[in-house]
Amino acid sequence: MSATANRYELEAIERLEDHAEDWARLGSEAGHPFATPEWSLCWWRRMSAGRELYSFALRDSSGAVIAILPLYVAATRPFRVARFLGYGDLMSPVCAPSDRAATARAMLEVTRRPHRCRAVLAERMPAEQGWGELLGGRLLRTDSVPLLRTNGMTWEEFMATKKRKFRGNLRRAEARLVEEHGLEFRLASDPDRLEADMGELFRLHGLRWGGETTGVFEGELAGFHADFAAAALRRGWLRLWLAEIEGRAVAAWYGWRFAGVDWHFQSGRDPAHDRLSVGTTLFVHTLRAAFNDGMEAYNFLAGDEGYKLHFAGEDPGAESRIVGSGPIASAAGLLIAAAARIPAGARRGALRAARPS
Repeated sequence: MSATANRYELEAIERLEDHAEDWARLGSEAGHPFATPEWSLCWWRRMSAGRELYSFALRDSSGAVIAILPLYVAATRPFRVARFLGYGDLMSPVCAPSDRAATARAMLEVTRRPHRCRAVLAERMPAEQGWGELLGGRLLRTDSVPLLRTNGMTWEEFMATKKRKFRGNLRRAEARLVEEHGLEFRLASDPDRLEADMGELFRLHGLRWGGETTGVFEGELAGFHADFAAAALRRGWLRLWLAEIEGRAVAAWYGWRFAGVDWHFQSGRDPAHDRLSVGTTLFVHTLRAAFNDGMEAYNFLAGDEGYKLHFAGEDPGAESRIVGSGPIASAAGLLIAAAARIPAGARRGALRAARPS
Protein backbone atom coordinates (compact mmCIF):
# COMPACT_ATOMS: atom_id res chain seq x y z
CA MET A 1 0.00 0.00 0.00
CA SER A 2 1.36 3.43 -0.90
CA ALA A 3 0.43 6.98 0.03
CA THR A 4 -1.16 9.29 -2.53
CA ALA A 5 -1.41 13.01 -1.83
CA ASN A 6 -1.27 12.36 1.95
CA ARG A 7 -4.99 11.72 2.35
CA TYR A 8 -5.37 8.54 0.31
CA GLU A 9 -3.88 5.06 0.20
CA LEU A 10 -3.52 2.99 -2.96
CA GLU A 11 -3.75 -0.76 -2.44
CA ALA A 12 -2.99 -3.45 -5.01
CA ILE A 13 -5.84 -5.94 -5.50
CA GLU A 14 -4.75 -9.56 -5.57
CA ARG A 15 -8.24 -11.08 -5.81
CA LEU A 16 -11.11 -9.17 -7.38
CA GLU A 17 -13.66 -11.03 -5.26
CA ASP A 18 -12.18 -9.56 -2.07
CA HIS A 19 -13.48 -6.10 -2.98
CA ALA A 20 -16.85 -7.10 -4.44
CA GLU A 21 -18.95 -5.44 -1.74
CA ASP A 22 -17.26 -2.03 -1.96
CA TRP A 23 -17.10 -2.37 -5.73
CA ALA A 24 -20.85 -3.01 -5.98
CA ARG A 25 -21.54 0.18 -4.03
CA LEU A 26 -19.17 2.20 -6.19
CA GLY A 27 -20.44 0.65 -9.42
CA SER A 28 -23.86 2.16 -8.76
CA GLU A 29 -22.19 5.53 -8.19
CA ALA A 30 -20.24 5.23 -11.46
CA GLY A 31 -23.57 4.96 -13.22
CA HIS A 32 -23.06 2.31 -15.92
CA PRO A 33 -23.29 -1.52 -15.88
CA PHE A 34 -19.72 -2.00 -17.10
CA ALA A 35 -18.52 -0.55 -13.77
CA THR A 36 -20.07 -3.38 -11.74
CA PRO A 37 -17.96 -6.13 -10.16
CA GLU A 38 -20.18 -8.68 -11.88
CA TRP A 39 -19.08 -7.45 -15.32
CA SER A 40 -15.35 -7.52 -14.54
CA LEU A 41 -15.47 -10.74 -12.49
CA CYS A 42 -17.37 -12.66 -15.15
CA TRP A 43 -15.01 -11.41 -17.84
CA TRP A 44 -11.86 -12.14 -15.82
CA ARG A 45 -12.96 -15.69 -14.96
CA ARG A 46 -13.46 -16.45 -18.64
CA MET A 47 -10.67 -14.39 -20.20
CA SER A 48 -7.81 -14.20 -17.67
CA ALA A 49 -5.67 -17.03 -19.07
CA GLY A 50 -2.12 -15.73 -19.45
CA ARG A 51 -3.05 -12.24 -18.26
CA GLU A 52 -1.71 -10.39 -15.25
CA LEU A 53 -4.07 -8.53 -12.96
CA TYR A 54 -3.08 -4.90 -12.32
CA SER A 55 -6.04 -3.59 -10.30
CA PHE A 56 -6.10 -1.25 -7.31
CA ALA A 57 -8.38 0.01 -4.54
CA LEU A 58 -8.16 3.59 -3.31
CA ARG A 59 -8.86 4.23 0.37
CA ASP A 60 -9.49 7.55 2.07
CA SER A 61 -8.08 8.65 5.44
CA SER A 62 -10.75 6.64 7.30
CA GLY A 63 -9.80 3.46 5.44
CA ALA A 64 -12.97 3.36 3.37
CA VAL A 65 -12.63 2.25 -0.26
CA ILE A 66 -13.60 5.19 -2.47
CA ALA A 67 -12.48 3.87 -5.86
CA ILE A 68 -11.61 0.73 -7.79
CA LEU A 69 -9.18 0.78 -10.73
CA PRO A 70 -10.10 -2.42 -12.63
CA LEU A 71 -7.00 -2.95 -14.78
CA TYR A 72 -4.87 -5.75 -16.20
CA VAL A 73 -1.58 -5.86 -18.12
CA ALA A 74 -2.53 -5.75 -21.80
CA ALA A 75 0.98 -5.52 -23.27
CA THR A 76 4.52 -6.11 -22.03
CA ARG A 77 6.55 -5.20 -25.12
CA PRO A 78 8.03 -2.81 -25.98
CA PHE A 79 6.75 -1.63 -22.57
CA ARG A 80 4.04 -2.56 -20.10
CA VAL A 81 0.62 -1.04 -20.77
CA ALA A 82 -2.49 -1.56 -18.65
CA ARG A 83 -6.07 -1.66 -19.84
CA PHE A 84 -9.54 -1.77 -18.29
CA LEU A 85 -11.03 -5.19 -17.61
CA GLY A 86 -13.95 -6.24 -19.73
CA TYR A 87 -14.02 -4.30 -23.04
CA GLY A 88 -17.39 -2.69 -22.38
CA ASP A 89 -19.05 -0.02 -24.50
CA LEU A 90 -18.31 2.40 -21.66
CA MET A 91 -15.43 1.97 -19.22
CA SER A 92 -13.93 4.05 -16.46
CA PRO A 93 -12.39 4.00 -13.02
CA VAL A 94 -15.13 3.05 -10.54
CA CYS A 95 -15.99 5.79 -8.06
CA ALA A 96 -18.53 8.39 -7.00
CA PRO A 97 -18.58 11.64 -9.01
CA SER A 98 -17.20 13.57 -6.03
CA ASP A 99 -14.10 11.34 -5.95
CA ARG A 100 -13.14 11.48 -9.63
CA ALA A 101 -10.28 13.95 -9.15
CA ALA A 102 -8.64 11.83 -6.43
CA THR A 103 -9.24 8.70 -8.47
CA ALA A 104 -7.63 10.23 -11.55
CA ARG A 105 -4.51 11.13 -9.50
CA ALA A 106 -4.39 7.53 -8.25
CA MET A 107 -4.68 6.18 -11.79
CA LEU A 108 -1.71 8.28 -12.85
CA GLU A 109 0.23 7.10 -9.82
CA VAL A 110 -0.07 3.44 -10.80
CA THR A 111 2.08 4.26 -13.84
CA ARG A 112 4.87 5.41 -11.48
CA ARG A 113 5.00 2.38 -9.16
CA PRO A 114 7.89 -0.14 -9.08
CA HIS A 115 7.44 -2.84 -11.76
CA ARG A 116 4.69 -0.62 -13.06
CA CYS A 117 2.79 -0.38 -16.28
CA ARG A 118 4.16 2.78 -17.84
CA ALA A 119 0.83 3.76 -19.38
CA VAL A 120 -2.89 2.98 -19.20
CA LEU A 121 -4.96 2.52 -22.33
CA ALA A 122 -8.16 4.08 -21.00
CA GLU A 123 -10.83 3.24 -23.55
CA ARG A 124 -14.39 4.48 -23.99
CA MET A 125 -14.56 6.69 -20.91
CA PRO A 126 -17.85 8.64 -20.72
CA ALA A 127 -16.91 12.08 -22.04
CA GLU A 128 -19.50 13.85 -19.90
CA GLN A 129 -17.79 12.59 -16.73
CA GLY A 130 -14.71 14.71 -17.44
CA TRP A 131 -12.05 11.98 -17.31
CA GLY A 132 -10.16 13.49 -20.23
CA GLU A 133 -9.57 16.74 -18.39
CA LEU A 134 -8.65 14.94 -15.17
CA LEU A 135 -6.30 12.36 -16.71
CA GLY A 136 -4.83 14.26 -19.63
CA GLY A 137 -2.71 12.10 -21.90
CA ARG A 138 -3.23 11.66 -25.62
CA LEU A 139 -6.73 11.47 -27.08
CA LEU A 140 -6.83 8.47 -29.43
CA ARG A 141 -10.42 8.47 -30.60
CA THR A 142 -13.95 9.47 -29.77
CA ASP A 143 -17.01 7.27 -30.14
CA SER A 144 -20.67 8.01 -30.51
CA VAL A 145 -22.93 6.99 -27.60
CA PRO A 146 -26.47 8.16 -28.45
CA LEU A 147 -28.78 8.80 -25.51
CA LEU A 148 -32.49 9.46 -25.14
CA ARG A 149 -33.62 11.17 -21.93
CA THR A 150 -37.29 10.59 -21.16
CA ASN A 151 -37.64 13.91 -19.29
CA GLY A 152 -40.66 12.59 -17.41
CA MET A 153 -42.70 12.13 -20.61
CA THR A 154 -45.09 9.29 -21.25
CA TRP A 155 -44.61 7.15 -24.34
CA GLU A 156 -47.58 8.80 -26.00
CA GLU A 157 -46.16 12.26 -25.30
CA PHE A 158 -42.81 11.25 -26.75
CA MET A 159 -44.35 9.73 -29.87
CA ALA A 160 -46.35 12.90 -30.37
CA THR A 161 -43.02 14.62 -31.11
CA LYS A 162 -42.55 12.35 -34.15
CA LYS A 163 -44.14 12.74 -37.57
CA ARG A 164 -47.62 11.31 -37.98
CA LYS A 165 -46.58 9.04 -40.86
CA PHE A 166 -43.71 7.61 -38.83
CA ARG A 167 -45.99 6.92 -35.86
CA GLY A 168 -48.57 5.31 -38.09
CA ASN A 169 -46.04 3.01 -39.78
CA LEU A 170 -44.77 1.73 -36.43
CA ARG A 171 -48.26 1.11 -35.08
CA ARG A 172 -49.46 -0.66 -38.19
CA ALA A 173 -46.38 -2.92 -38.28
CA GLU A 174 -46.92 -4.03 -34.70
CA ALA A 175 -50.68 -4.44 -35.11
CA ARG A 176 -50.18 -6.63 -38.17
CA LEU A 177 -47.67 -8.83 -36.38
CA VAL A 178 -49.96 -9.26 -33.40
CA GLU A 179 -53.22 -9.74 -35.30
CA GLU A 180 -52.02 -11.82 -38.25
CA HIS A 181 -49.04 -13.68 -36.79
CA GLY A 182 -49.71 -13.83 -33.06
CA LEU A 183 -46.58 -11.90 -32.09
CA GLU A 184 -45.83 -11.91 -28.37
CA PHE A 185 -43.09 -10.14 -26.40
CA ARG A 186 -41.43 -12.09 -23.60
CA LEU A 187 -38.97 -10.76 -21.05
CA ALA A 188 -36.57 -13.46 -19.85
CA SER A 189 -37.15 -13.91 -16.12
CA ASP A 190 -36.86 -17.64 -15.41
CA PRO A 191 -33.36 -18.70 -14.24
CA ASP A 192 -34.09 -22.27 -15.38
CA ARG A 193 -34.86 -21.03 -18.89
CA LEU A 194 -32.09 -18.44 -19.15
CA GLU A 195 -29.52 -20.69 -20.85
CA ALA A 196 -32.01 -21.49 -23.62
CA ASP A 197 -33.05 -17.83 -23.92
CA MET A 198 -29.43 -16.72 -24.28
CA GLY A 199 -28.99 -19.44 -26.86
CA GLU A 200 -31.82 -17.86 -28.84
CA LEU A 201 -30.07 -14.49 -28.65
CA PHE A 202 -26.84 -16.02 -29.94
CA ARG A 203 -28.71 -17.84 -32.73
CA LEU A 204 -30.60 -14.75 -33.86
CA HIS A 205 -27.51 -12.58 -33.69
CA GLY A 206 -25.73 -15.06 -35.93
CA LEU A 207 -28.66 -15.12 -38.37
CA ARG A 208 -28.73 -11.33 -38.44
CA TRP A 209 -25.11 -11.26 -39.60
CA GLY A 210 -25.48 -14.15 -42.03
CA GLY A 211 -22.44 -16.02 -40.81
CA GLU A 212 -20.21 -12.95 -40.78
CA THR A 213 -17.77 -12.92 -37.87
CA THR A 214 -18.60 -10.19 -35.35
CA GLY A 215 -16.62 -11.35 -32.32
CA VAL A 216 -19.42 -10.42 -29.93
CA PHE A 217 -20.68 -13.82 -28.79
CA GLU A 218 -17.95 -16.10 -30.09
CA GLY A 219 -15.78 -18.54 -28.15
CA GLU A 220 -15.33 -17.70 -24.49
CA LEU A 221 -17.29 -14.47 -24.96
CA ALA A 222 -20.50 -16.47 -25.30
CA GLY A 223 -19.78 -18.02 -21.91
CA PHE A 224 -18.93 -14.63 -20.47
CA HIS A 225 -22.26 -13.13 -21.56
CA ALA A 226 -24.15 -16.20 -20.32
CA ASP A 227 -22.44 -15.79 -16.94
CA PHE A 228 -23.10 -12.06 -16.77
CA ALA A 229 -26.72 -12.48 -17.85
CA ALA A 230 -27.25 -14.93 -14.99
CA ALA A 231 -25.66 -12.50 -12.52
CA ALA A 232 -27.69 -9.62 -13.95
CA LEU A 233 -30.91 -11.62 -13.66
CA ARG A 234 -30.18 -12.28 -9.98
CA ARG A 235 -29.60 -8.56 -9.42
CA GLY A 236 -32.70 -7.52 -11.34
CA TRP A 237 -30.75 -5.82 -14.15
CA LEU A 238 -31.23 -8.20 -17.07
CA ARG A 239 -33.40 -7.07 -19.98
CA LEU A 240 -33.48 -9.89 -22.48
CA TRP A 241 -36.54 -9.40 -24.67
CA LEU A 242 -37.70 -12.02 -27.16
CA ALA A 243 -40.26 -11.47 -29.91
CA GLU A 244 -41.98 -14.79 -30.54
CA ILE A 245 -44.28 -16.03 -33.30
CA GLU A 246 -46.03 -19.34 -32.65
CA GLY A 247 -43.73 -19.89 -29.68
CA ARG A 248 -40.51 -19.45 -31.67
CA ALA A 249 -38.19 -16.48 -31.16
CA VAL A 250 -37.78 -14.39 -34.31
CA ALA A 251 -35.99 -11.39 -32.74
CA ALA A 252 -34.06 -10.71 -29.53
CA TRP A 253 -32.90 -7.61 -27.66
CA TYR A 254 -30.19 -7.87 -24.99
CA GLY A 255 -29.35 -5.16 -22.49
CA TRP A 256 -29.76 -4.12 -18.89
CA ARG A 257 -31.77 -1.87 -16.60
CA PHE A 258 -29.25 -0.17 -14.33
CA ALA A 259 -29.12 3.12 -12.41
CA GLY A 260 -32.47 4.27 -13.78
CA VAL A 261 -31.43 3.71 -17.41
CA ASP A 262 -32.18 1.02 -19.98
CA TRP A 263 -28.96 0.04 -21.81
CA HIS A 264 -29.20 -1.39 -25.34
CA PHE A 265 -26.23 -3.71 -25.87
CA GLN A 266 -27.03 -6.16 -28.70
CA SER A 267 -29.83 -7.60 -30.75
CA GLY A 268 -30.56 -10.24 -33.34
CA ARG A 269 -33.30 -11.26 -35.72
CA ASP A 270 -34.27 -13.88 -38.27
CA PRO A 271 -33.96 -12.27 -41.74
CA ALA A 272 -36.75 -14.57 -42.94
CA HIS A 273 -39.14 -12.23 -41.13
CA ASP A 274 -37.60 -8.94 -42.24
CA ARG A 275 -40.56 -8.04 -44.43
CA LEU A 276 -42.65 -7.94 -41.23
CA SER A 277 -40.20 -5.56 -39.47
CA VAL A 278 -39.91 -7.77 -36.40
CA GLY A 279 -36.57 -6.25 -35.38
CA THR A 280 -37.87 -2.70 -35.47
CA THR A 281 -41.07 -3.70 -33.69
CA LEU A 282 -39.15 -5.31 -30.84
CA PHE A 283 -36.77 -2.35 -30.61
CA VAL A 284 -39.70 0.08 -30.34
CA HIS A 285 -41.26 -2.16 -27.69
CA THR A 286 -38.14 -1.82 -25.55
CA LEU A 287 -38.26 1.96 -25.91
CA ARG A 288 -41.92 2.00 -24.91
CA ALA A 289 -41.16 -0.13 -21.86
CA ALA A 290 -38.49 2.34 -20.73
CA PHE A 291 -41.00 5.21 -20.86
CA ASN A 292 -43.86 3.23 -19.31
CA ASP A 293 -41.67 2.02 -16.44
CA GLY A 294 -40.42 5.50 -15.60
CA MET A 295 -36.78 5.13 -16.65
CA GLU A 296 -34.73 8.33 -16.75
CA ALA A 297 -33.08 7.47 -20.06
CA TYR A 298 -32.48 4.90 -22.77
CA ASN A 299 -28.80 4.54 -23.68
CA PHE A 300 -28.14 3.16 -27.17
CA LEU A 301 -24.46 2.55 -26.33
CA ALA A 302 -21.69 2.59 -28.94
CA GLY A 303 -22.41 3.43 -32.56
CA ASP A 304 -24.08 6.20 -34.52
CA GLU A 305 -26.38 4.05 -36.65
CA GLY A 306 -29.31 5.89 -38.18
CA TYR A 307 -32.04 4.06 -36.29
CA LYS A 308 -30.46 5.16 -33.00
CA LEU A 309 -30.04 8.78 -34.03
CA HIS A 310 -33.67 8.93 -35.14
CA PHE A 311 -34.72 8.49 -31.50
CA ALA A 312 -31.77 9.80 -29.49
CA GLY A 313 -31.90 13.37 -28.26
CA GLU A 314 -28.18 13.77 -27.58
CA ASP A 315 -24.79 12.09 -27.88
CA PRO A 316 -22.53 12.52 -24.83
CA GLY A 317 -19.86 10.38 -26.51
CA ALA A 318 -16.92 8.42 -25.15
CA GLU A 319 -13.18 9.07 -25.28
CA SER A 320 -10.24 6.70 -25.53
CA ARG A 321 -6.91 7.98 -24.23
CA ILE A 322 -3.43 6.76 -23.44
CA VAL A 323 -2.45 8.17 -20.06
CA GLY A 324 0.62 7.99 -17.88
CA SER A 325 3.77 9.92 -17.11
CA GLY A 326 7.10 10.37 -18.77
CA PRO A 327 8.42 9.64 -22.26
CA ILE A 328 7.30 6.02 -22.33
CA ALA A 329 3.64 6.99 -21.95
CA SER A 330 4.12 9.53 -24.73
CA ALA A 331 5.75 6.90 -26.93
CA ALA A 332 2.89 4.49 -26.27
CA GLY A 333 0.43 7.15 -27.35
CA LEU A 334 2.35 7.80 -30.54
CA LEU A 335 2.50 4.10 -31.41
CA ILE A 336 -1.20 3.53 -30.86
CA ALA A 337 -2.21 6.73 -32.63
CA ALA A 338 0.01 5.80 -35.59
CA ALA A 339 -1.78 2.45 -35.86
CA ALA A 340 -5.04 4.47 -36.25
CA ARG A 341 -6.94 2.06 -34.07
CA ILE A 342 -7.29 0.75 -30.54
CA PRO A 343 -5.53 -2.65 -30.18
CA ALA A 344 -7.82 -5.41 -31.35
CA GLY A 345 -10.09 -6.99 -28.76
CA ALA A 346 -13.44 -8.65 -28.48
CA ARG A 347 -15.71 -5.67 -28.06
CA ARG A 348 -18.97 -4.63 -29.57
CA GLY A 349 -17.78 -1.18 -30.60
CA ALA A 350 -16.05 -2.70 -33.64
CA LEU A 351 -19.42 -3.50 -35.15
CA ARG A 352 -21.36 -1.24 -37.46
CA ALA A 353 -24.81 -2.64 -36.82
CA ALA A 354 -27.43 -2.01 -39.44
CA ARG A 355 -30.89 -0.67 -38.73
CA PRO A 356 -33.08 -3.46 -37.27
CA SER A 357 -35.91 -4.53 -39.50
